[in-house]
Amino acid sequence: MSDETADKPINDASTVIILREADRGLETFMLCRHHQSGFMGGAHVFPGGKVDPSDRAPSWRDRVDRPAEELTELLGEAETEVGLGLLVAAVRETFEEAGVLLASTAPGADLARARERLHGGAPFLDLANEVDMKIDSTALTPYARWITPKMESRRFDTRFYVAVLPKGQSASHDGTETTSASWLHPAGAIEDMHAGRIKLAPPTVRTLQWLAGFDDTNSVIADARSRKPPLVRPRLVTGDDGWFLALPGDPEHPESEPVLPGSTRMVFDNGAWRDAS
Repeated sequence: MSDETADKPINDASTVIILREADRGLETFMLCRHHQSGFMGGAHVFPGGKVDPSDRAPSWRDRVDRPAEELTELLGEAETEVGLGLLVAAVRETFEEAGVLLASTAPGADLARARERLHGGAPFLDLANEVDMKIDSTALTPYARWITPKMESRRFDTRFYVAVLPKGQSASHDGTETTSASWLHPAGAIEDMHAGRIKLAPPTVRTLQWLAGFDDTNSVIADARSRKPPLVRPRLVTGDDGWFLALPGDPEHPESEPVLPGSTRMVFDNGAWRDAS
């Protein structure tokens, strides 16, 4: 039996993998979601969230360095307007959740105050106009696209971007949707999951596995830019031996060609996701 159930609405979303180089090597910024959160409660995640209708406002075209059509083309997708909203959502959610602004502003702009106002409900576009925000799309490199399986109560079509922590900025959790934050070594984060210290979702695990193969940010971004972002549509499969998550290329997945390196099956074992042999 598979996850073939009645279709649920799918929300466009953006996630940003923030990177930095530290003494022990490459690190990525991760947030712990509030345990009472309706989605991924208690899990360690990258900053991100769903696209808001205001992220698609035509006025954003004047604050982004590329036309919407080119932003969509970078994602390897066909819908013309989707790229603008996803990019703006990526910048907005990263600023709101992590306090990192992946954009330039007028000299002297008070980013701490702007973040407070964003948390208070101020429209992001209004804040952008006040601080003369300019979004350089080259600061966010599309990496992958994951669509939540059908069995989940809330479904997202999430585009993952990679970004380097801007000089002079620091990252911190918001204290509302997230309760703590850490800079983690990718391989160390996976070890923490296996030891039961943190919870991770399958897309996060596969992303950390990918990051663990690099020593510096330039190599990560060069690798992400070398190919079209893979579309990953996991499929829950159950049988006599239990259940597993099938990825494209698995015999139990309708898409015969793999889109990610490594195993095409993931199993949930003792609180951790593991690649099946």
